[in-house]
Amino acid sequence: MRVLTVTGKLPTAEHPGSMAPLARQVQSLRNAGVSMDVLEITGAPKWKYLQTLPRQWKYIALGKPDLVHAHFGYCGMLARCQLQKPLVVSFMGDDLLGEPDDDGRITLYSKVIVQIDRLLARFVDAVIVKSEEMARIVAPVKAHVIPNGVDTERFYPIEPAVARQRLGWSAGKRYILFTGNPAFPRKGFPLAQAITRYVQHHFDEPVELVILWDVLPDHVPLYMNASDVMILPSLFEGSPNVVKEALACNVPVVSGPVGDVSFLLDGVEGCEVCPREEAAMGAAVVRVLQTGQRVAGRAALERKGLDLATVAQRILAVYTDVLQRSC
Repeated sequence: MRVLTVTGKLPTAEHPGSMAPLARQVQSLRNAGVSMDVLEITGAPKWKYLQTLPRQWKYIALGKPDLVHAHFGYCGMLARCQLQKPLVVSFMGDDLLGEPDDDGRITLYSKVIVQIDRLLARFVDAVIVKSEEMARIVAPVKAHVIPNGVDTERFYPIEPAVARQRLGWSAGKRYILFTGNPAFPRKGFPLAQAITRYVQHHFDEPVELVILWDVLPDHVPLYMNASDVMILPSLFEGSPNVVKEALACNVPVVSGPVGDVSFLLDGVEGCEVCPREEAAMGAAVVRVLQTGQRVAGRAALERKGLDLATVAQRILAVYTDVLQRSC
């Protein structure tokens, strides 16, 4: 089977970005025997999709993929500009959930894009989403709910003291990990700051909020293992990979009720899902820090089939179904 993956710019050592989970998904499908070609959307920001269109047509004409798999709504729109090959679209999060402004309100532009993406879902051969919430948005179109898998060989438990030593962190602090770009309103960075101030009032030793963004890929597992707890104060999420990665490291997670986090943390003692409020999340972080225990997150991921190989087989089943129906 040969698949053309249409996606935004994948990470490099110089520009880690946020697309590492997709790069790992591509590799996991290759490991499963799928021939994966990747078409990255590049070019001037306002014109990159139009600039990529000729390259897509060339790939399809010369590469002869069996099907096309586009990631994100914009890439799905580009990929639907061809009708020769079946199309699978993976919606990733804000392409269906919307993008908020600084006040937490979904922007008008984002609302329009969401409606376009819902329409797009009707004109493709299969839809993959990351959570049941996203599946409800594209209904009555049937969507396959397949969260990204986690690379359990890259993300694994390391003694916190060892991780801190490698990163040069102090041994006398409590570390709260915030993941994502703090400039993105939907990530809730101001709330993360407020939670940290709340927690500091309960401890004599310093409490530091660490931002995990634009970090070298090899350092990401160290950041997680060196932290006492990871918080997720986001307004919206699909199936946040950072939660799965923290669980793979057995790091406690405190999150608001977003995306599929309740499913991810279900049955993991020491992790909490609570109202997205300073006092509620702050109190939960205090409880985690007072306990000082790691969690059995890695075992929970295995039970829920969220390793890369298992997820790759689920995606492969979608490909097979699409190709059988298109014959």
